[in-house]
Amino acid sequence: MQKREKQLLGVMAVVLVVGGYMYFAPPGKPAPGAAASGASKVVVDEVAKNMDKARLTPQQSYRLGLLTDNATGDPFYGGQGGISLEDDRSLGGAGGAGPEFVFSGYMKVGNKLYAVINGVEYAIGDELAEGDYRVQGIDKNFVVLERTDGSTGRKLTRRVPLVEDDTDKIRIRVVKKR
Repeated sequence: MQKREKQLLGVMAVVLVVGGYMYFAPPGKPAPGAAASGASKVVVDEVAKNMDKARLTPQQSYRLGLLTDNATGDPFYGGQGGISLEDDRSLGGAGGAGPEFVFSGYMKVGNKLYAVINGVEYAIGDELAEGDYRVQGIDKNFVVLERTDGSTGRKLTRRVPLVEDDTDKIRIRVVKKR
């Protein structure tokens, strides 16, 4: 047996002895000088004070509520249908101060997709005529728009659902010839 093998076996034996002592030894006494009830009361008071300092603002609790409502069991979910900061009505959108967008359909020309937003065709990456938004993704049921907030520099996304108009539908009737 080589010298390093003997050293390794020695270290393993010491670890086993210490582990056995820790496992089979009776539980230890509390640290000297610390009264169990007095120390725990101080800790509880300190934790309660820190919890009062760390209260959530209404906007933080709203966002946390959005996260819990839209949570998925898959931690690697990367769908475009997720939540965004733009869901807050104060940032624009339906009922907000931002521009109103109507996604009325899409078309595929070759390998390129175009979304029809407010009557104008846009491809992925194109900037919209109003609102400083850029088309981020096109799906058959919605389009994802993104813009950069000038004050914070954060990217804000907005999901605009497909709006179908009944007046544009073509009605075909089949008549049997007798």
